[in-house]
Amino acid sequence: MKTCFYLLLLMLCLELRAAAADTPAMLKDTEGPTAERLAELTKLSVKRTPIKLEEYLAKVAASNLAYAAQRYNVSIAETAVAAAKLFQNPVLQFSNAKDQTHNRSQQLAGYYQTSISQTFEMGGKRTKRWLVARQNYAATSATLQSFLQNLRLDASAAYADAIAMGKVASQFKRTATLLRELLKAQEERQKAGDISDVDLLQTRVEVRQFEAELLNAQAQATSAELGLNTFLGPQFSGTHWYPEGTLDVTPQSTELFRLLSSAIRNRPDLLAMRHLRDAALANINLEKAKRVPDVTVGALWIQNTPSYNDVSPQPLYNAAGVMLSVPLPIWNRNKTGIAASEAQASQAQLQLENAEVQAGVAVRQTLALYDIARDRVALYQGGVLKDVDAALEKRVLSYKRGGSSLLELLDAQRKANEVWMSFYSAQSDHARAVIELHRAAGIWIVHF
Repeated sequence: MKTCFYLLLLMLCLELRAAAADTPAMLKDTEGPTAERLAELTKLSVKRTPIKLEEYLAKVAASNLAYAAQRYNVSIAETAVAAAKLFQNPVLQFSNAKDQTHNRSQQLAGYYQTSISQTFEMGGKRTKRWLVARQNYAATSATLQSFLQNLRLDASAAYADAIAMGKVASQFKRTATLLRELLKAQEERQKAGDISDVDLLQTRVEVRQFEAELLNAQAQATSAELGLNTFLGPQFSGTHWYPEGTLDVTPQSTELFRLLSSAIRNRPDLLAMRHLRDAALANINLEKAKRVPDVTVGALWIQNTPSYNDVSPQPLYNAAGVMLSVPLPIWNRNKTGIAASEAQASQAQLQLENAEVQAGVAVRQTLALYDIARDRVALYQGGVLKDVDAALEKRVLSYKRGGSSLLELLDAQRKANEVWMSFYSAQSDHARAVIELHRAAGIWIVHF
């Protein structure tokens, strides 16, 4: 028996040592990132790399660190499902008693006792606990899908902004080029004595003003392009992308019924809430099963040591027995646990219904905003752009022939510039309206 006792102590020490070895060491580097990590974060590329939306979104899903961190929630929920099906560990006990009053040959008998017991969950608790864990796992998976969907749509919006800023910069560049050509013509005319110094100075001021605005537009376009890296991992932090595409975006559907049906059926946040509701309902059955007491069954072995005490001699003998332990559910029938789980299930159902109502409102709101954005773009494309370009061209010809003043020409150029800026703004708003419509309806795909 003493050998068994020492073996048990040795096993306990080995288990404690293994647990200490498995404990992750604390991070020692508290001064900042490593040299390799710092080089990765600070690398710089001056070359602009073209990228299409589908390729960009694939890189976002593969490298975004926030999404990678969210994926661990699914792994954690998966381990909870596996843990829910495990049986309870058996319990091994060892005890020893020895007479401390007498010594040597007069010591009274002592004993060594070893027992092992196993608790069996009754009432189907293990299965019901597994069902709850499965629903929580499904809810976590749907939440991850919701995170990815929003990430993709946010990245698409940033992509659309970069396209719009690039178009604005291109428009300012065209304007600046036109004014530079006008400035050269004005210089030639001033030398010939056709115009005064005032007209030349006025033209030069306008050119410098537009060049300043061009630099500002180019800076905003560059900032928008660099902002695409916000959704990518550190391996792309030094890459300068520029988007390849247009802002001609068309939603998958504009029919209200189809959009509402898609939102109710497909939105991953609503799917997650349904799984949470189902988990709450399954938890009611688990709490009811807890009313059934668990049964603990065990076996024990006892060895009484011999005693040669003059008053109470006792021979060496061994004894074996069985144990059965069942708690009596007299005072606690788990009524509070059942009541709490039923309240949580009712709460989850109401939260789901409220979310479905909010989803319907969001679909209607985003559809109305999309209709307005579409009409704005159609208004410009229906003739406004052609008219303003034609008006500017006629004004240039008129000025060259002496039929218009310089101020009238510059005013026409400003008006044309404002119209094109408004058109690009309308296109950007239209693209964002499509993205938000898809977000509200639970649609992932956006093409432009």
